[in-house]
Amino acid sequence: MNKLKRLIVKYFVFCCLGVSVAESVVDSTFCDILLPFLTMKYPESKVLVLLTVIIQFLFIFFLFFAGAYIFYRLVKKAIEAESKRQVQEKNLLYSYIAHDLKTPMTSVQGFASALRDGKIKPEEQEEIFDIIYKKSHHMNELIETLFMYSKLGTENYTLNRQYTNLCVLVRDLVAVHYSEFEDRDMELLIGIPEEPVVCQIDEKEFRRAVNNLIVNAYKHNPKKTGVMIKIQAEKESVFVTVADSGKDISEEFAEAMFKPFTCGDDSRTSGNGNGLGLAISAAIVEKHGGKLYLKNNIDGYTKGFVIQMPMRE
Repeated sequence: MNKLKRLIVKYFVFCCLGVSVAESVVDSTFCDILLPFLTMKYPESKVLVLLTVIIQFLFIFFLFFAGAYIFYRLVKKAIEAESKRQVQEKNLLYSYIAHDLKTPMTSVQGFASALRDGKIKPEEQEEIFDIIYKKSHHMNELIETLFMYSKLGTENYTLNRQYTNLCVLVRDLVAVHYSEFEDRDMELLIGIPEEPVVCQIDEKEFRRAVNNLIVNAYKHNPKKTGVMIKIQAEKESVFVTVADSGKDISEEFAEAMFKPFTCGDDSRTSGNGNGLGLAISAAIVEKHGGKLYLKNNIDGYTKGFVIQMPMRE
């Protein structure tokens, strides 16, 4: 939607500039060339001069009308294109979520049916209950993710901004996921300064954005991968980096990775990703006036996801 607004402003400036230039040309033609010529050739013909002024006025009126019509056509085309894109994105959204929900739902139905018909031995039932719980939990996560992404796309969604120490926030997230890195024998390097680094953010939503990056680091890389999480303040910006020494990201994938439902085939087939995590993080950071981007060839690491945020005194 923000892109559409910028495009409409661009069209408005373009049309206004075009009309202004055309009006200057018409004024120069009539006032500096045609009127002096007619006045010299027909000095006593006031009707001819008046007729020339009327024609000049009609030309200018036509220019404004033409500019307004061109602006209307451009805006209409842009809105239609944006509406079509949103419809396609929603259709894609529903199809992917339906696809990701189908597998766990089929499993839950199958196990529930087997339990109902007494086909599961008593000593195996506890394991089946555990599987049903995990599958239902996964389905709930998918639905919550879908709701979160849909919410971020609405215009009336506002952030509850407060001055927050990013160092404390990121340090807490690292502590929450520390056991996951240990279980995968990943070497974790923390570069978080002791002095406060303060930004005006919605703590809940920004925590979600950083959390997605940290989860990606251990879920989408092999064991014993090196991971670095650091915060760096430079001038008026703060950089939160989650880097790893794992798999490279192809240029083709890198261009689309912050769009919804963009994930590697191995992530989707293994159930480790639904292609919304990075899209949600990017949308949250953008709502805060920052940007999320991929940085390659970080010293000692193959890649890193960087959140750049404006810093507040």
